Amino acid sequence: MTIRVDREAEAGGVERAARVVNGPGAEQVPQFATTIVNRAARNIRSTIKTVLFNARSGARFDGILACLKRPPLADADVIILCEADWRTRRSFDREVAAELASALDMSFVYGPEFAIGRASRTTPSFFGNAILSSAPLRDAWMIPMSYSGRNRRNLARVGQPRALLATATFAERPITVAVAHLDSRWDPEGRKRQLAPLIAHLEQAHVTGPMILAGDFNTTTTELETPSAFAMIAAQIALRPWRFRYPEQYEPLFQDLARAGFKIEGANAPGKPTFTFSRVIPPWLRPKLDWIALRGLEPVAGSARVIPARTSFFGRRVSDHDFVMCEVQL
Repeated sequence: MTIRVDREAEAGGVERAARVVNGPGAEQVPQFATTIVNRAARNIRSTIKTVLFNARSGARFDGILACLKRPPLADADVIILCEADWRTRRSFDREVAAELASALDMSFVYGPEFAIGRASRTTPSFFGNAILSSAPLRDAWMIPMSYSGRNRRNLARVGQPRALLATATFAERPITVAVAHLDSRWDPEGRKRQLAPLIAHLEQAHVTGPMILAGDFNTTTTELETPSAFAMIAAQIALRPWRFRYPEQYEPLFQDLARAGFKIEGANAPGKPTFTFSRVIPPWLRPKLDWIALRGLEPVAGSARVIPARTSFFGRRVSDHDFVMCEVQL
């Protein structure tokens, strides 16, 4: 394992850190540094308001920020982001996680998964995930995960999926927070294998304390890359219309999470879909892809919600995923 740490004290008590971790197979894949910016902790409540969101690059930044500033999402303690771009064209060169954290006065860690070279720049652009926190973050790690490689967009990318972990202390209780974005263009068994290195790392590194693990797990119950996929999905919807809103029995990764001590019950609104290509698609045809799993922590009863990704009923969607939220007891 090779680790590089750089620190720079800034005005206002902001601290930056970068860490590179070489994991299995890293000799074939470039390593990218995580970025941490820490700010002063906010007042600690008796619960941790946790929000999960696939930002779909963060291109609709102003709408995302507006959603996060208004109830019920306002004053979140932990915001877990998938598909948070860093200086890409599609996100208008924003450092999405950094700018959201700054606007919300939160600490953050950003973990790049894929880099994209741009002829007009000497620095690369990144696709990745992030954790925002009302308490400072430390001990950031990226855990390399396998993937199908079947997405044609990957031809322009260098890297691989990586789970991102960091630790924050709430009311003197250290809590590990992790995010993983799994592959929609793989089958359920593939997603199980993709998550396996993260679960193995937790065991091997003796990460046994309380933990929040969340992400876009892409629990489609099928594989979307095959030519017949959409015809098969249509047939499955006709036969079992509840299948994509209750994917647990079709995705073996949930069994692995349970064996590792994680619970999804109470942290997720049962049967509430979290993804749609368009608001005209009725909810019963939408899948449930985004999940929060807890270990050593309990959700506040009735707090799990899915919040539409729009600023108003008639407003434009800010992502094809909705916000997932729950309160976690300290």
